[in-house]
Amino acid sequence: MSDRDLLDHIRATPWIAESLAQFDFDLSRVDNGPVEPVHLAGGEPLEMVAGDGGGGAFMLVGDGADRPVVYVGSEGEGGLVATTLRDALALVVGLSSIHDATAYPLGDDGGAKLRAWLAEADAEIRADWPDLDADRRRLQEELSLPPATDLLDDLHRAAADDHYRPISEAGDVYAAMVA
Repeated sequence: MSDRDLLDHIRATPWIAESLAQFDFDLSRVDNGPVEPVHLAGGEPLEMVAGDGGGGAFMLVGDGADRPVVYVGSEGEGGLVATTLRDALALVVGLSSIHDATAYPLGDDGGAKLRAWLAEADAEIRADWPDLDADRRRLQEELSLPPATDLLDDLHRAAADDHYRPISEAGDVYAAMVA
């Protein structure tokens, strides 16, 4: 299933769209657009497909069947989060947040500090959302998402790729998402 087919499936299945909104990938926020118009240095087209509660936007790059996903944050941070929509959704659903997943570098400890941080953040969410794990599993199975923890290295490499750093209309380059 291509990214386009996956997105069409999500849009056509209300429970999936509603569940993704709980994970802060809200398709209804597309109507508001990103916090400001942005572009990439290479000029590739951007299509907003979802937003988060902090005013950030998830945008598909280019116009192929499988497209990279760029995050455009409301605080001037942004960049590539995944090379496909499926991997971006795996991160959104499988981790406490993209922001948490980029809060610490993977570093020389093999990502131990980052993984501990993510486990702590998940525990806090789980305290208020007792069905978190079941809701995650349901979406992961329905959308055939890979395990998010397997994508942490890819996320950090992607987020450091300057080619995908959003640029405002004023020419300001967004800050990298990785610490």
